[in-house]
Amino acid sequence: MSAQINELVTMAKDGDAEAFGELYELYYKEMYCYACYITGSETLAQDAVSDAVLSAFRQIKSLKKAEAFKGWLFKILCAACKRYYTENQKKKDLVYLDDENGGHSEPASFESIELSFELKRALEALSREEREIVLLSVLGSYKSHEIAEMLDYPPSTVRSKLKRALKKLRTALDGENETERRVKR
Repeated sequence: MSAQINELVTMAKDGDAEAFGELYELYYKEMYCYACYITGSETLAQDAVSDAVLSAFRQIKSLKKAEAFKGWLFKILCAACKRYYTENQKKKDLVYLDDENGGHSEPASFESIELSFELKRALEALSREEREIVLLSVLGSYKSHEIAEMLDYPPSTVRSKLKRALKKLRTALDGENETERRVKR
């Protein structure tokens, strides 16, 4: 599979839009899932993925190594997600006169992503930075040095943040499960 991906990347670098489309198909679901959790909205996630893919298509010739494509693509996606997340946070503080709900609408739910409610709540309890690191590690299967490169942190910082975030997740999930057991009694 890796040789096939490298071949598609090489073809895309040579201007083959269909090859780039095939690469997009390979990574879209993973990108979208990650973007949903980072931006907090399915709509913003779609926009962030679209921007990242368009940006990657325009910049593909600058990619030095074909085998680095996935990491390079996710680095672009990370930047797009941060931008959309920040813009969304600023917009939440604005009140629109024509909005019946007073300008404050809830972010879209994550119903299309097949994770348990408890895990969703636990992830939402993490900071944006912690969520990014956990999701890149768990969903993206990236190693700490790859995540460090994407987020511009030292690898040791990524490892320590990941360890703390996973501990927070475990604690939150254990608390949810304990509450469930008490309610069932």
